[in-house]
Amino acid sequence: MLVAASQGASPFVSGARVAEELGVSRAAVWKAVQGLQEDGICIASERARGYRLAGVYDELDAAGVRSFLPPSLADRVHLDVKRSTGSTNTDAKAAAENGAGPYSCVIAAEQVEGRGRRGRPFYSLGDTGVYLSIVLRPTVAVAQSGLITGAAAVAVCRAIESLRPDCGAQIKWVNDVYIDGRKVSGILTEASVDLESGGFSYAVVGIGVNVYEPEGGFPEAISRRAGAVLHEKRTDFRNRLAAGIISAFIELYEHDPFEAFVPEYQERSFLTGRCVEIKGGAHDGERAVVRGVSDDLGLMVSLPDDTFDTLRTGEVSIVVREDGQ
Repeated sequence: MLVAASQGASPFVSGARVAEELGVSRAAVWKAVQGLQEDGICIASERARGYRLAGVYDELDAAGVRSFLPPSLADRVHLDVKRSTGSTNTDAKAAAENGAGPYSCVIAAEQVEGRGRRGRPFYSLGDTGVYLSIVLRPTVAVAQSGLITGAAAVAVCRAIESLRPDCGAQIKWVNDVYIDGRKVSGILTEASVDLESGGFSYAVVGIGVNVYEPEGGFPEAISRRAGAVLHEKRTDFRNRLAAGIISAFIELYEHDPFEAFVPEYQERSFLTGRCVEIKGGAHDGERAVVRGVSDDLGLMVSLPDDTFDTLRTGEVSIVVREDGQ
């Protein structure tokens, strides 16, 4: 009902009108507005005119996310949206253990115990991001679990570009999304396997996106490589982004064949042509030049001895070659 000033119209809405449409007293409206203001939402009020949003409103909430999902997903996606949580993956795994169905989603604006690959911390500072985890009940073979992460990376790129078409999102093998040479998103897929059947009990794909730079900037440890999708807030951007990621991922996940997204993943490779240092596996500590991504999402590299190999485990970091490239 209230319109953000940044959208141009920004009319005042009388307290009497709000009370009438919501079926509450004017005192209840006044108390609710006070609560929103205490939460940091900029609502201007003037005697005899009423209330209006005086700034950009970009708070995550279930109704907001759901309003941007396509109608075909309305009854298929369950949303649990929180202001802050320890880890959306932890919450989603607990929900899966308790029987949550596919496409149950835990979404938060902030994580205080976020983690990345190999248990490393995943920075999510302040109310500046979108952190979401999606419960899956995969029927694909466990050996194809890497495709889930790959599909999520492509979904994040598509969702970001749908809202910021000029950004040219790329994927750094295997699970990071980059814009303008900086990491804006990380993905962590975790799963429980049924030992009797050899298949999945469930999987949880966790996606973290730096939508805005935190106040005071990123921590020194990651300031050279971390980035954000936007420099200034936009109204309802995070609700739109969360809905876009969910819908794009489900579209890719349900496509037959599932691996149809692979050519797009390959085209978005951030590492192709770059010199990298390999971490883990048979080539640990060696430098190599990335030649591309294979059809099974391995990283194809050429080694100093002029041989070629495809990495399917471990990770790589970008290094500067002697020629400066």
